[in-house]
Amino acid sequence: MEGMDNASTQVADNVDTQTTDWKSSVEEGLRTHPSLEKFKSPGEVFKSYIELEKYTGSKGVIVPGEKATPEEIGKFYNSLGRPEKADGYKLSPLEGLHKEVDMSPESEAGFKAFMHKHGIPQREADGIRKDYYTMMSQSLVKRDEEMMTKKHSAETALRQEWGADYGTKLSQASQLVEKFGGEGAREAFGELGNNPAVLKTLGNIAKHFNEDTFVKGNPVAAGGETALKLKNIMLDKKHPYWVDGPGHDEAVKEVLALQESLTPNERNATRE
Repeated sequence: MEGMDNASTQVADNVDTQTTDWKSSVEEGLRTHPSLEKFKSPGEVFKSYIELEKYTGSKGVIVPGEKATPEEIGKFYNSLGRPEKADGYKLSPLEGLHKEVDMSPESEAGFKAFMHKHGIPQREADGIRKDYYTMMSQSLVKRDEEMMTKKHSAETALRQEWGADYGTKLSQASQLVEKFGGEGAREAFGELGNNPAVLKTLGNIAKHFNEDTFVKGNPVAAGGETALKLKNIMLDKKHPYWVDGPGHDEAVKEVLALQESLTPNERNATRE
C-alpha cells in the first residue's frame, strides 16, 4: 500500500511539473501573463485560439482606431453586416400603422441613407425601423384618442348650453363662414363640429345678426345693405311704399331700383 501511495504522489508531481514546464518555452515577457494561468497545456491554448477564430471570422475583425481612414471604417462596418450601399438594406413590410406615418419612397430612402452613414448592420436597421415607426404610430393613435375625448366633452357641453338651438346655431355658423369667406374659407374650416371652440365663437358672432337673416336665406350676407334696406321696407307697413300719400311714388321707384340690383334669390329672401 505504501508503494502505491508513493507512486500516486510521484505521478501528481510529474503532472504539476509538466504543467509548469510547458510555460518555460514561452517568451519570458508572456510567460507570467494572467491569461495563461487558466491553461494547463499548449493544446488548451491552441484550442482556445481556434474557437476565437471561429467567433471573429477567418479574417478577424479589427476595430478601427482614431486615425483610421474612411475606407477602413467602412470596411469594418461592412464586416459587421452593413450593406455595401444604402439601397442594399432589405426592410420588412410594416402593417397596421397610423395613416399619418410617412412610409413614402423618399422617407424610406432617407432612413436607409441614415442607417448606412452610421454603420448600422442589416438586421439592426430593420429592427430599429420597425420599433421607430411602431412607436410613432402608437403616439399618433393616442393623440387621436385624446383629441376625440376632448372634442366629445366640449361638444356635449356646447349642446347643453345651446339646447334645442344647437342645430340652428350650427347651420348659422356654417352660413357665416361660407357667405363672408367664400367656399375656400368653408373648406379651410372643415367640419365645424370637430372644433367646438371655433363653433362657439362663430355662433356668438352669428347671434349679432338678425336671426331670420341666417335661417331664412341670409339676404344681408348675400345682397348686403341693398337687400337689408329692401327687406326693412317690405316689413314696415307704414312705409310710404305701402301708404298712398306723399312720397309714395318715390318709394315705389326706390323699391323697384333696389329689386333690380338684386338676384332673384336675393329678392325672394327679402320677402320671407
